[in-house]
Amino acid sequence: MRRGFVCLIAQWSAIVIGCVASGQSGAPQEEPIRRWMSLVETARQQRQAGAYQEAYQTLQQASALSQAAPDALQMRARSYEYLGSLAALLGRPIEAEALLKTAIQLWEKTGEMGFVARSQAQADLISLYAETGRPAQAGRLARSLAAECDGRLDQNSAAANRVYRALATAAYLNQDLEQAETLARKAIQIQRLNPGMMLEERSQIHTELGLILWKQGRKEEARQELRTAVEILEKNQRVQVVEYATALGNLAMMVATDQNSTESLEMMRRAIEVVRSTIGTGHVFLAHLLSDYANLLKRARRGEESKAARREAETIYQRTLIQQPRRYSVDMADLTRQASRR
Repeated sequence: MRRGFVCLIAQWSAIVIGCVASGQSGAPQEEPIRRWMSLVETARQQRQAGAYQEAYQTLQQASALSQAAPDALQMRARSYEYLGSLAALLGRPIEAEALLKTAIQLWEKTGEMGFVARSQAQADLISLYAETGRPAQAGRLARSLAAECDGRLDQNSAAANRVYRALATAAYLNQDLEQAETLARKAIQIQRLNPGMMLEERSQIHTELGLILWKQGRKEEARQELRTAVEILEKNQRVQVVEYATALGNLAMMVATDQNSTESLEMMRRAIEVVRSTIGTGHVFLAHLLSDYANLLKRARRGEESKAARREAETIYQRTLIQQPRRYSVDMADLTRQASRR
């Protein structure tokens, strides 16, 4: 499952500026803070516009600034956290893992003040493990995070939302579907209580719940969750983000299990176009979508188009060297099983 990075700059900057105002030793100076915040805000806007590579470059500038500023431990930790989450989105799992682990280590040095931020970075690392097919690592870290966060995140809705979503992902990957559904619905409940939460995150949790329900065999409920995920972004003109492509691609596959419709093909084409324009033509996620598209075209008896899509997907897989079984998406086997029942 594709994930985005979340910018909690308003909350964190208030903490840092409070430290400066109170004269605590070791706090960075106000001017570097303002410059860093400006860069992070620019990256947030770029990310929301689907300009992911530009956002990453802006965050690199912010990280460099934090390295140059004296006693800027929190700024460095947050920079690594943001860079790690965005590296995962850009299809750089090794880099993302290193950055997130560094962020976690830095947050640990800040003690209790960094607990919430560290929990969020750990949640992103769990999601990365799940996305790259590492259920054991995801499960271990999820159990540790759940125990540590028990009863401690109720007052921080954004952090609780990220943690519950990551725990749901880990539970799904480890075949605990009942627990996964409970955690996903808890994240949705938190979002309903906080309507100002990031739209991409609101869409994302409905996608995840839809996939959980699909795995349970609750097909129509699953489709409705995916339609909700798509509509959240369409109604707010956020159709140039990866979360939209993820929801739309999965919905296309769900629709296709019931009918060989042009609707599913059109949805998949739109998802592919979004990925091409945002994270590029060499991303493994594009290969996943192209593979699914090739299967849909084959079922529609459009053999030449299917072969072309599959060739493009194979080229990307060979180039990225990270072709792995997708463990958190609609499986093509669902279409085969459905067809055999007819």
